Amino acid sequence: MQHPLSPSLTRRAVLGGLAALALPFPRAFAQDPDVVIIGAGAAGLAAARTLIDKGRSVVVIEARDRIGGRAWTDNTSFAGIPFDHGCSWLHTSNKNPWTPIAKDWNYSLENHDNADETVFVGNRHANDGELTAYGRAWDKLRGAISAAGRAGKDVSAASVSPRSESWIWVAESWTGPMSMGKDLEDFSCKDWWNLADDDPNLMIKEGFGTLVARYGQEIPVKLSTPAKRVQWSGSGVTVETDAGTIKAKICIVTVPLGVLAAEKIAFDPPLPDWKKDAIAGLPMGLLAKAPLQFDGETFGLPKNSWLTYKADSTEACFFLVRPFGFDMMIGFLGGKCAWDLTKQGDAAGVDFAKEKLRAMLGSDMDKHFLRGGFTGWGRDPWSLGSYASAKPGSYPARAAMRKPVENRLFFAGEACAGEFAETCGGAMRSGLETAATVETLLG
Repeated sequence: MQHPLSPSLTRRAVLGGLAALALPFPRAFAQDPDVVIIGAGAAGLAAARTLIDKGRSVVVIEARDRIGGRAWTDNTSFAGIPFDHGCSWLHTSNKNPWTPIAKDWNYSLENHDNADETVFVGNRHANDGELTAYGRAWDKLRGAISAAGRAGKDVSAASVSPRSESWIWVAESWTGPMSMGKDLEDFSCKDWWNLADDDPNLMIKEGFGTLVARYGQEIPVKLSTPAKRVQWSGSGVTVETDAGTIKAKICIVTVPLGVLAAEKIAFDPPLPDWKKDAIAGLPMGLLAKAPLQFDGETFGLPKNSWLTYKADSTEACFFLVRPFGFDMMIGFLGGKCAWDLTKQGDAAGVDFAKEKLRAMLGSDMDKHFLRGGFTGWGRDPWSLGSYASAKPGSYPARAAMRKPVENRLFFAGEACAGEFAETCGGAMRSGLETAATVETLLG
């Protein structure tokens, strides 16, 4: 995300955009289809739409009991306030294929690039000198990672961090855990540099998950049907599930890399070593959210703003305040801190977020608190993390992940989206592009 106190250091610009179709399709399943798609997230749905529009027979199977993957809006837990457990922003919205769809369907969009930020030191507001030091740490860190990435250095971001800066842990928390889902030791400067800039960013009042669900509502999907085994020897592919076997000419695998790394889907014969290395080189990070609902008390904080404090490590939790004016603050935390709290359970995540908020706003905060939650992507068996990024020394894994295996096994999703990786827009792009390649092969 672009930090509100400092101008963004632009990464390599990208051009163009992909349009998406919004045509209804009949709910019918093909027998022995041309293509079987594993996963009904953004990539799988986009690939299915594209191929069905071209007249191809397609079967989509999904392990969950819903479509959308890591785009999921919860409309029940917080008295009707839409809360996105996963994807929240239309990043790079001027090139994001979801943007024209959201606009065509009259979704309520809010530009979030110039959001206010309230910064605390302990239980008081930061003074001008402290804000200057904060901005300096931010600029030096981003400048160092950018310089290394631009020079092609496939090294950890931690290795170039200016850790003598007094506000460095705040800058690192935003840049690593709360953006990449990883501490700086665990991701590559080169991978970070080659990701597209996030801005312009748009928030969706109704929830990103509702947009993805509506897009896919007419696509035939077999829910609660995880793939067990994919046989790809000889000609064509066979996908085994508890509900039966699907034979197709081509298989597109769109599941998160956490699922592939855990070998929840068997491949027969096994995937080639270069593909296994690519999966291993792109381990999942974890971004967790702790939504906290209040009784209408605003604490004097503007809506759609950020709430930050001076931290002494990346075990931090910063807050999105009252998005769209909803009576909610959403704590963001990531990396090792998020993994640890996920293992401890939802109550531990809520308590952690409340503790950080209480330290800034005082104990009176508790009397206004109604309910809280904690996202569980780290323990979700069908994701096992939030999104994938290259570990230091493994940047080539991005390109290898996109390569098909024998033109029968294709892989799509946010991890395969190049510069748009780690985003729902990137996942859709990957699905659209993979479907176009498959359509060409099918002739």
